[in-house]
Amino acid sequence: MMTKQISIPFSWDDLCDTIHYVEWKVQDINEAGEELEYPNIIKVLKRLEYIQSRMTYNSTEEAQKIINKEFSK
Repeated sequence: MMTKQISIPFSWDDLCDTIHYVEWKVQDINEAGEELEYPNIIKVLKRLEYIQSRMTYNSTEEAQKIINKEFSK
């Protein structure tokens, strides 16, 4: 189930830092043999990584169009 989307103005550095931090924390939890308190964070991380990949190869405007189209399904 997809909930209503919101737009949060992140800079490129904000996005990269957030992805890095979430990956790091998920890895720490996995290595400790613990379960994630919020398992949905893996899906969120994948979406952020997708957004990052689109922004790498497209202008901000083009990336936003792609992202809007992809996540409005």
